[in-house]
Amino acid sequence: MMRREMRDAMKHLLPAVALVCVALLSDPAAADRNRWARDDPPAYAPHSTRDARISLEQAIRTVQRATGGRVLDARAVAGGYRIKVLTQRGEVRVVHVDAQTGEMR
Repeated sequence: MMRREMRDAMKHLLPAVALVCVALLSDPAAADRNRWARDDPPAYAPHSTRDARISLEQAIRTVQRATGGRVLDARAVAGGYRIKVLTQRGEVRVVHVDAQTGEMR
């Protein structure tokens, strides 16, 4: 009799446990990371920033001040810079800085 009650209780509990597992294993920040990844320029071209008004170091300092985060990676890309930042909230963001205007997006 006890086994049947346990089996019945498990049948009702299993969907709830599965839902909790899916919720814990899902990565809510993945959609945000994918959104940022689509904004990447198609090709890296460090030589295209040769005549830039804004240097890579200036772009890094600007992004650090704007986000309050820690720079993980910085690269010259077509027409600007791609700077990856770890924000104070623990999120990784990619910021593009235009080499001519200093505009961040």
